Amino acid sequence: MYKMLIVDDERTERECIHYLIKSSNLPLELKEAESASTALELLKEWPADILFTDIRMPASSGLVLAKQASDLLPGIKVILFSSYAEFEYARTAMTLGVTNYILKPVVPKELESTLKDVIQQLAEEKDTRIRQFTQQSYTLRYALQGCISGTLSSELSDEIIQMLNEFHQIVLLDLPPHFLEKNYTIFYEGLRSEMQMDMETLSLSSTQSLLFLRSEHKDAYSFGCRLHTYITENFQSECYLSISHPINGYSHLQDAYAFVEQQMEQRFWKPEVKVFSYDCMEQAEQLYEELDDNSLLTMIKRNLYDKDSVNLLKNLDLLFQKYRNPVNQSQILVKFVFSNLITTMYPFLSEKDKGHEDVKSLDTLITELYIQQDILEMINIVQSMAETIIKGHDTAPAADVRREILSTQDYINKNYNRDLSVEMLASLVYLTPDYLNRLFKKSTGKSLSQYIRQVRMEKASELLHTTNRKVIDIGASVGYANYSYFCQSFREYFGKSPEKYRQEEPL
Repeated sequence: MYKMLIVDDERTERECIHYLIKSSNLPLELKEAESASTALELLKEWPADILFTDIRMPASSGLVLAKQASDLLPGIKVILFSSYAEFEYARTAMTLGVTNYILKPVVPKELESTLKDVIQQLAEEKDTRIRQFTQQSYTLRYALQGCISGTLSSELSDEIIQMLNEFHQIVLLDLPPHFLEKNYTIFYEGLRSEMQMDMETLSLSSTQSLLFLRSEHKDAYSFGCRLHTYITENFQSECYLSISHPINGYSHLQDAYAFVEQQMEQRFWKPEVKVFSYDCMEQAEQLYEELDDNSLLTMIKRNLYDKDSVNLLKNLDLLFQKYRNPVNQSQILVKFVFSNLITTMYPFLSEKDKGHEDVKSLDTLITELYIQQDILEMINIVQSMAETIIKGHDTAPAADVRREILSTQDYINKNYNRDLSVEMLASLVYLTPDYLNRLFKKSTGKSLSQYIRQVRMEKASELLHTTNRKVIDIGASVGYANYSYFCQSFREYFGKSPEKYRQEEPL
């Protein structure tokens, strides 16, 4: 339905035009105005698609109104009608961008034919705008993919760079399996309309999505809680959220993405926490501190088994923080906890380290610990042992690590058409999910989700070029049961639809 404003100082003329248009059953919503000034005010509140105005009116001419209306609404179509069939009027009208010129008395068939032509123009222009917007959206998502992966092209247009610089915060969503495949459109539309989020989206996998926000939320934790509530209440699905610091400029998008990924890893340690944000890091640490000693020691032991140096140091520090506070602390209790910690860590020293003259026996270390009168010295004993163990991690045979990564890659390459999750892949190589993901990213430069997507997209590209199979069948064969979701993911990865890619890209 298009909007059309009829302007004439003669009421009977307006009513006649109104009647003729209604009789033609054209998709037009009509309003009337008796003067140019009234029409202009109405256009400010009711932006019409078509202006149908008489040339001769008492206070101001239709030509002046046409110019003012075009300045106000650049896309408006103007049709003039008048009893003055003078050439100068028509020539002036065309310089003002007037679409057509009709003489009085109006011939019904001529009016209908003219309006049909104008409606056709409007429809074609709308289709063009939609195509341009869609292509621009695909190009923007393709650029965002390049930003977070570090493969951004240096040949970006100034327009795309300007659009990239509009983003000021990132949200990483971790959703149930196949959630995005089933709810892609309604989910994102709901975030934009009901949550009032001005954003662009990028699906990393069927379970993970990035939201690029054009406005920043300084109280990110509160915003994340509202977003989590919206998702759980409207989609009856549990989820995790990680929110970045505010960012300034597209060059910081990759760092922001790395930050939200790292934050999201905390959910493996504290699954009851659903929202992680830069402004609640202290709250998250407090949650760790509230864990009892046995829980902390269990996590430290898991870090030792996984050779997870980062979280080993982090969890040791949490334990140290807890016992640095002298309030209500018993020296006997502290020494008992630290002796247990030393006993837990000692077996992870290499045989070479245990035989080194600077490394003391377990009994000697525990004896020294119990005679200490300074908590800082006790911490130094543990830290020294941790540093020795971590050095052993760094000098461990690369083949052992490489074998785990190669096994994971080999499984993905052979089973890309199946449901693949980090948890399932981790179980195949007997590692924890978070450790495998970090190990994989350190080795390949990509997260597991990114690698799975890359394998699927490259296989889809190959099938598009080497077979005549339908796009929907190709999508299903590379692990995308939902056709629309496959097309959307393909556009985000390659910057164009599968059909266009098949036509334009060489093998």
